[in-house]
Amino acid sequence: MMDKNTITGLILIFLIFIGFSIYNNHRLEKIYKSKVVLADSLYATGNYEKARAEYMYALNLRPNNPEVAIKINDLNRLLGTDTMRVATDTVKTENTTAIPPQSPTASRPDTLTVSGVFGSASRGVQDYITLENELLELKISLKGGRIYSARLKEYTTYDGKPLILFDGDSTVFGFNFFTADNKPVRTNDLYFSPVSDERHFKADKQPESVSLRLCSDSSSYIMYTYTIAPGKYMVDFKVDF
Repeated sequence: MMDKNTITGLILIFLIFIGFSIYNNHRLEKIYKSKVVLADSLYATGNYEKARAEYMYALNLRPNNPEVAIKINDLNRLLGTDTMRVATDTVKTENTTAIPPQSPTASRPDTLTVSGVFGSASRGVQDYITLENELLELKISLKGGRIYSARLKEYTTYDGKPLILFDGDSTVFGFNFFTADNKPVRTNDLYFSPVSDERHFKADKQPESVSLRLCSDSSSYIMYTYTIAPGKYMVDFKVDF
């Protein structure tokens, strides 16, 4: 059982984590806006190569932005290149490919279709895997491969409801990068595949792990592994490439 000081410490850690997330998002938003302003200025003066580079930097910070994607496509046409082909839900240009319709059970990123080797991972069915011990219950989302919610099982709120540390989109976790062919990738928007068909893992007598793979169109992948041991609040996380 945890004493009052331990609970207070956990709450403070959680608040610090949330505060850092808010601060980091605000900082990235300022950088994003400055890059777009610079790119717009370069575009207006005819410096298309540098303008495209700044737009691509901005798109890496905010991948789900159709306006920036459209400007990059326009610059690709002006420069006679096709380094990035981006599709949006509402706009179809000469160098974009329309997003095919999907079944009601499948979902996809709201505005951008991910190109390149991770294209197949941009479509999938949302599902969750439970990883727990006697103290902590985690729900891990296949979309983004991240922990979707965390519940302290031995405690409740003041009104008797489950004590949820976080859930839903209150946290952001993932990697943003460009592929070798200059395609932006944001793992938080892609669908991971579980290594096991099991959807519930409970660490009663020994540690249990959940492994998820983000597969490219080749044989390579990114793998997240979450491990929890009996009687522990700590969760081990490992990334393999």
